[in-house]
Amino acid sequence: MKKSIYVIAIILLTCIMLVCTSCEEVEPVDGAKMTAVIKSVSEKIEVDVIEGDYEVSGIFWVNIGSDTVIVNQNGIRVTKSSLKVGDVIEITF
Repeated sequence: MKKSIYVIAIILLTCIMLVCTSCEEVEPVDGAKMTAVIKSVSEKIEVDVIEGDYEVSGIFWVNIGSDTVIVNQNGIRVTKSSLKVGDVIEITF
């Protein structure tokens, strides 16, 4: 009985550790910012800029490269596949 409890505890702790290691927090980046609405997600992300540090608006394409970091509002790294049409995002470049 005690042996099975230890095995279950080890499995649970391993699962928790795996989940926590994938929740990597990312430091904020200094740079120009734009707030935009996602219009489409493919190799590039099509956005409609709402406001920004520069006086620009309209449709833009955002290139996603290997060094691109995407984080959620809590600063946790997320994947491009988690972005959905209609999401409001902040772009720092």
